[in-house]
Amino acid sequence: MPPATLRARVAAAPGPRPSGDATAPDYVRFHDDKTTYTGVHKAGGPTTVDGRKDLRELCDRAPADVRGVSGTFGRAR
Repeated sequence: MPPATLRARVAAAPGPRPSGDATAPDYVRFHDDKTTYTGVHKAGGPTTVDGRKDLRELCDRAPADVRGVSGTFGRAR
């Protein structure tokens, strides 16, 4: 087949047709069955929506002693 004919046929082809039939997930016991959850996930898991935090809230910038321990170490803020 001449290359020009091949290019014409490919250009005229309808292209892929997406369908969701083949994308159904399989049942995975340790993911889908919540009775098998352990640790922190059993109690609800950590949250990923804690609000916006910046470096000021994540780092302790209080003065430290010679060992590098700040006066706020271990205290709730």
